Amino acid sequence: MKIQSIISLGVALGIGLSSCIHTQVDDNHEAFKNQMLSDSQKEALSQQFAAAFRYENGENHSNKVTVINNSGYDCRLDYMVGTLMLGSGKDNTVDVVVPFAGDLTFTATVLYDGAYIDVAIPVHVDDLDNDLDPLFVALTDGTAEGKTWEWWVGYDYENGNYSYVDGSWGCVGGGGYGWSATGPNWVCYEVGQEDEWTGQKVTMDEWVKFDLDGGPNVTVHYSDGTEKKGTFALTSGTTPEKAALGWTGTMKLTVDLPHQINNSQYSWYLDLPAVFDVVLTSDDPDHLILIAPGGGGAHTICDDSWGISSTHWTFQVKK
Repeated sequence: MKIQSIISLGVALGIGLSSCIHTQVDDNHEAFKNQMLSDSQKEALSQQFAAAFRYENGENHSNKVTVINNSGYDCRLDYMVGTLMLGSGKDNTVDVVVPFAGDLTFTATVLYDGAYIDVAIPVHVDDLDNDLDPLFVALTDGTAEGKTWEWWVGYDYENGNYSYVDGSWGCVGGGGYGWSATGPNWVCYEVGQEDEWTGQKVTMDEWVKFDLDGGPNVTVHYSDGTEKKGTFALTSGTTPEKAALGWTGTMKLTVDLPHQINNSQYSWYLDLPAVFDVVLTSDDPDHLILIAPGGGGAHTICDDSWGISSTHWTFQVKK
């Protein structure tokens, strides 16, 4: 498989916005100053500050959102796929683009009298009319319905013809980190085999779905028919060294992938939440490789020139 670099897409900025009611925090929160704040006082302040934050995203409820801070305090804004500082003076507005629709919650964190006050900002998005990060699009189709990934075995597997990623003889297993940015090539498990750590059989009933239905959601379906739901955090870009090997980003998951184990002596696994290197591009949006690097140190196999061991999961789009 030839891995190519992601071509960054510009974010369209011109869009009509609608207004919301102007609000301002009342001065009665001064009563809480200069004393240790209890949880109830923090909650009361949070509710007061909530009236000072508003957003605009047009009549179509665009995924380009303007957040306005009228609290009089600078804050850190968490808009679910990133964080930034939002001022309180002439720089009290900021535009952000989110890659999913639905009822969302941004969080403004205000430093007030030595205490951090988290303020929820409800946001509603219907129209994904601004360009998304190409990595999000390739992973999820950029939709609430999402995209489902199955083992990379070729699309004629119904007839028993399995074709794994080049350099591998399985769809999940261990490999060398640092020189192998494709499939597993040290310890490989094919469809029909049981891995030696979990005892689970690799089957085509296993799949992973990523969607943007109100947030970055992931659903993992295991060979025993069970499912787990969680969230993912996806970051585009990586180091120049990793980019040269074909990696295009990093990902964190809150649920286990199929055949992932934790608290193990085996060197090619990390404890959750693992940070996976991602091989996925807009030029080849039908194939996904996740690689969890080993921990180094005692986990190093053979010599350093071989890199450290890692686990590789290889997927293709489920037809």
